[in-house]
Amino acid sequence: MQFARADVTRSALRLLYDGAVWIPGELDIADVPMCQLNELGQIGPDRRDIMDGFEQTDSVTAYPMVHGHNTNARNRLIVEPDKYLSPLAVARSGRSLKPLEQLWSKSARLLIAERIWLETVRVVTMRSAVRVLSNTWWEVGVENDAWEKPFAVWLNSSLGLLTIMAERTSTRGGWVAMKKGDLRRLPVLDTRALAPAQLRAMAQLFDDLADAEFERLPAMADCPARQRLDQGLADILSLPDLSALRRLLATEPVVSNQRL
Repeated sequence: MQFARADVTRSALRLLYDGAVWIPGELDIADVPMCQLNELGQIGPDRRDIMDGFEQTDSVTAYPMVHGHNTNARNRLIVEPDKYLSPLAVARSGRSLKPLEQLWSKSARLLIAERIWLETVRVVTMRSAVRVLSNTWWEVGVENDAWEKPFAVWLNSSLGLLTIMAERTSTRGGWVAMKKGDLRRLPVLDTRALAPAQLRAMAQLFDDLADAEFERLPAMADCPARQRLDQGLADILSLPDLSALRRLLATEPVVSNQRL
């Protein structure tokens, strides 16, 4: 575990290995179903593979793309394509041409950040209304469309962030690399185990917050959007109050860039 506080480490261990939600300072403990991400769907191609089959263009094509991860702009749960991809006719020098069908079949609406700078990131997961590919976000195609919005709610919650921070591969300080192999094994909420009413409620929570702007993680304790997301998730899954965990995560040195 890579946390400065023992309480945060204990909270992460109980969630990751027992599916238990224990919040420092709270008396109640709740259980949530957990599984590895690869049990719910598949992760799309990496940026190099995409560029072996396409070139970027501003002209509208049948292959929309989400380009870049400017944290000032990527601050909402929803995202719209801002570039397009045009299929290559011939392979790039020294590379093999990737088949169009192979690449586009792995496009998806759900996106998870490939690299995260914990001090500046605002959201780690977004959803597009249409299928896209991206050069800086992993495409995640889940088996059931009804899981997409709940999945985005979970990963952007304090509990989802706790799992990402616990399982992270740090490349330099607060820089977190989400490698494909690690992402496949990332423990996430098992949406298969949720009741239909819970899935609908989480989808509605996503819709209610879709246009809300999220603050950077160091300010997450007092971020109105994150507070509403955490409270809504806690109500739907019958969890303890997540605010204490949110405050602790916001002041973790790897997030705040400040010593304890």
